[in-house]
Amino acid sequence: MKRALLSPIVSALLVSALCAILSANAIAQSRPIPDKTPDPARTENFRSKRYGVLFHYLPGLQNRAEALNSCGKETSWDQCVSEFDVERFADEVAQTGAGYIFFTVMQQNQYMCAPNSAFDRLTGYKPGEACSRRDLIAEIADALEKRGIDLYLYWTGDGPQQDPKASAGLKASYPVTAEFMRNWAEVTAEYGRRYGEKVKGWWVDGSFPFLHTEETLGILTEGLLAGNPNRIIAFNPGVDPEVMAYSIHDDFTAGEQENFTSVPESGSFIGGAQWHVLTYLGTWWASPGVKLTKKELAQYIWTVNRLGGVVTLDMMLFRDGSLDRSQLEAVKELRARLAEQDAEAAKAAESAPESDNLLAGGIPWSNEFVEPVPPPRFELQLGPPRFDPQLGIDGDLSTASVGNTWAWGYFVFLKQRRRAEKITVHFAPDGWASDFEILIKPADADWQSLGRFDNPEGETEFTVEFPVEEIDAVRVAGYKPDGPDQPGDRMAIAELEVY
Repeated sequence: MKRALLSPIVSALLVSALCAILSANAIAQSRPIPDKTPDPARTENFRSKRYGVLFHYLPGLQNRAEALNSCGKETSWDQCVSEFDVERFADEVAQTGAGYIFFTVMQQNQYMCAPNSAFDRLTGYKPGEACSRRDLIAEIADALEKRGIDLYLYWTGDGPQQDPKASAGLKASYPVTAEFMRNWAEVTAEYGRRYGEKVKGWWVDGSFPFLHTEETLGILTEGLLAGNPNRIIAFNPGVDPEVMAYSIHDDFTAGEQENFTSVPESGSFIGGAQWHVLTYLGTWWASPGVKLTKKELAQYIWTVNRLGGVVTLDMMLFRDGSLDRSQLEAVKELRARLAEQDAEAAKAAESAPESDNLLAGGIPWSNEFVEPVPPPRFELQLGPPRFDPQLGIDGDLSTASVGNTWAWGYFVFLKQRRRAEKITVHFAPDGWASDFEILIKPADADWQSLGRFDNPEGETEFTVEFPVEEIDAVRVAGYKPDGPDQPGDRMAIAELEVY
């Protein structure tokens, strides 16, 4: 998430790093899954919070006059930190309903929002020059604790790489060395010991595979756990095509994404780490506005929770400690909406028929479906017709879901594993696909294709039968019409039925 926060002058080092990030992302899917046994008890508290929020607090945002976050003010960093209104901040965070926050201590440069004697000694900076005199982290921790909100810290695995003085003092090098990591871990550990149980974990950016090895991440882990061995950690390798496991030192996935489409496909854990996604509410990281409706946002978080995951939302933070008004209004009702959906699902489960040839679809849709969402790597576009996955299983052929999205996908989980042998797809009359695929997810197995089908004449009803199989989920994937022999339109599902 760094590229939106950099100054216009980018060093040759950062240019090469960005190129390496692109290369790393290109091979992300071939990265081996860490061989780590999940520890559900370690992340149980984090998972129980369901969602939280993240705040970028940086000189380039809250202390740069041209940035909206600064309210037009620019001073020394020490003065900026001294002006932060902790109580106002904590009050507004409480209004979001978030169970936890990630708060930035530093990113890429020498400026930190709390004192650190180890950093000053190693780099030659005086108190207040780089690390603020005010311990903003300690004050925020106390304010959040009173409101029942957990604190996690945003840190980096590549240190203050933009500052030559700090880099020299820490003996920084890229890729990182064990010597640099030991110095950086010493700085990290000072915060860890100071805050103890008040800090529940770390989200560590700048931990790219072209910079780090498991050995260097392990050295930093020692510093991250100083003062509280129960902290949970996520190392961020950069944006991947979907939420993926990364390091054996991860307790939860960093999960950096740029949309609201990824969902857990194999339960709460992937590669031994708790499934977690982090994305931004606004138009970009630390930016204002909201790109989803309240309903869509609640629907996505509820789905991820239902499948065992956790969601973190990046929100805009102003210099005075206040949050973006539009974002605050968007998330104020989240807890209540999630509770309503929990109640509706419980009620539907109680009234579900004991036996019925129609396993899924029709009225009431919630008898058999967990909330449907688009599959990973399928971009959710907002615009008419509005994306509402319930429309594809509401029993009404006059409504449809997934229309107006490139590329398309309709993705649903059955509430419970069921034996199935037939799937019927009803396309909308003006949204039929001429080239599409139907897939099922058999019990404890990967996705299995039932075939890729041609539909040049625009048939709106399509049925495929298959040997009886216990399945957890169904997916319909449409492919973009790109030639005269493929006359279909953007796929829209009027109804999906499973028998």
